[in-house]
Amino acid sequence: MKPAIPTLLLAALASAALIAAPTPADAKRPNILLILADDLGYGELGCQGNPEIPTPHIDSLANHGVRFTSGYVSGPYCSPTRAALMTGRYQQRYGHEFNGGPAQNASAVFGLSLKETTLGDRLKAAGYATGWFGKSHLGYEPQFHPLRRGFDEYFGFLGGAHSYLDAASDSNNPILRGTNRVTTIDYTTDAFGREAVSFIERHKDRPWFVYLPFNAVHGPLEATEKYLSRFPNLKEPKRRAFAAMLSAMDDAVGTVLAKIRQLGLEENTLVFFLSDNGGPTAQTTSGNGPLRGFKAQTWEGGIRVPWIVQWKGHIPAGKVEHRPVIQLDIHPTALAAAGIPIRPEWKLDGADLLPYLLGQKTGTPHEILYWRFGQQIALRKGDWKLVKGAGSAGLTGGNRSADAKASTDGAELYNLAQDLGEKTDLADKAPDKLKELTAAWNVWNSELVDPAWRPAAAPRRTTGGRGENALASNASRNGPWQAGDTLNRADAPQVANRPFIVTAQVAPAAPNGVILAQGGTANGYALYLKNGRLTFAVRIARQLTTVTATNPLEPGRSTVEARLAADGRISLSVSGRQVAEGRAPGLIPSQPARGLSVGSDGGPVGDYPAPNRFAGTLQDVTLRFP
Repeated sequence: MKPAIPTLLLAALASAALIAAPTPADAKRPNILLILADDLGYGELGCQGNPEIPTPHIDSLANHGVRFTSGYVSGPYCSPTRAALMTGRYQQRYGHEFNGGPAQNASAVFGLSLKETTLGDRLKAAGYATGWFGKSHLGYEPQFHPLRRGFDEYFGFLGGAHSYLDAASDSNNPILRGTNRVTTIDYTTDAFGREAVSFIERHKDRPWFVYLPFNAVHGPLEATEKYLSRFPNLKEPKRRAFAAMLSAMDDAVGTVLAKIRQLGLEENTLVFFLSDNGGPTAQTTSGNGPLRGFKAQTWEGGIRVPWIVQWKGHIPAGKVEHRPVIQLDIHPTALAAAGIPIRPEWKLDGADLLPYLLGQKTGTPHEILYWRFGQQIALRKGDWKLVKGAGSAGLTGGNRSADAKASTDGAELYNLAQDLGEKTDLADKAPDKLKELTAAWNVWNSELVDPAWRPAAAPRRTTGGRGENALASNASRNGPWQAGDTLNRADAPQVANRPFIVTAQVAPAAPNGVILAQGGTANGYALYLKNGRLTFAVRIARQLTTVTATNPLEPGRSTVEARLAADGRISLSVSGRQVAEGRAPGLIPSQPARGLSVGSDGGPVGDYPAPNRFAGTLQDVTLRFP
């Protein structure tokens, strides 16, 4: 598919973006703030019992509101959860069962169904100002852009992940303001918070809806020194980076809440906070506490998430609620708070939580909650859970392949009140309960449609490379490499938090040119010639350190070497003789967002223009770890 990044939408949207004038009644209608974390595990917040990473601002929502211990999402990973969040309907009803893959490889039909109405659509029609700041992951084509799905303003990216530090890291998935590309950014988490604050300030005199879906704490693990420095005692690099990213998100949440407080809007703002799925612990360290399983699994660890509601002066403060809720409930709850009648023909699956939050209803919002994700399934009724999760004996073949049909065959049965970690299968001991839940799941499943697309894997040799994402791997991962060799991000050396040594055989025919480069303006390194002198550049969270030899290379063939030591010390050698030394702040803290190239650099790491091609002989380039 040809990636479609909308650039000419604004004129077409102008006639559809007429904003209703504020009325006196608007002041009584609550503002709505919906904050979505990305890949945040159940056990990571302070209010969820984690003392390791302070999250005072998010915790304040629980202190002044209601924290649900059985808060769920209807999908175990990103895009399906977000589709159901926006529509209030199970995503499997309209085929949005899976992610779509990267922009350059996604199905053209990937995106939130145009037959569905979003929460933004309904609030905007009722006179709300609507702003979306952060990740979308609901379609790349113009018709799926947030500005066409009920939002007046948008700042973010359309894909599933993005570099936090490098706005130009992915040409197929740029950061956008409206429909215009943003070329530079300091840190996405900070920026999304600032954009939300600006929107709230500008619309303080009318009801507003802010959707704030951070890309934190989704990979890549990238943080600035401001946040990394808060965790000097965390020695494991991945965990320290994750902690910094979570701390940054908490700061951004605090910035938004402070603006609401400053404007005197606190008691007139309904706030939701939740994560889109459980944590992918192996990749990012995001932990799911006592729960079994991880992101992309229908075990509790994949679908039970931090889930908090605050509405000061209206709902209880500091309450812990154990009744199960799901992200589908946010849509009807927000509409009810805004005074918008919910019509039966909308066929919402979510429940209005206000009567339960206000103590007007004492039952449960849902008798049953359901899940289907390829072959993985789940159902919760009361304390009982029917499940076929990743690794279950009842699964066969690939979970997301076209021939992977969901069924209850071989499903397991757990009592969550007695066995939160889903360790003891009771299917044989409670056959009547197994039969009851199996029948209920089959009835629900009969109402669903087949997936509209299957997830497209990232093409192995076309993503994550230099030249943004257009570069293909054309060489072995381990080298030695020659001029013109390239490796995409997945194939490039894993240099994060590791000392390394670069060597090459060179006979230059011009005074300037790149020998080897990996990364970009956020994190990376480059060995190159500048005015004939050997130079080594290291980028660490945007900070550039450059070490340059005093004298130019002598004519002829030379063996050049650059070393980055564990303590950040840099040394340069030519034919075994040291020619320069210096020191970087440390090691490169996270894997560079761009890949590796030999003999040129399409996205400069150092202080030189792209592509800065090397002229002459360039051979036997290697990178090794001492």
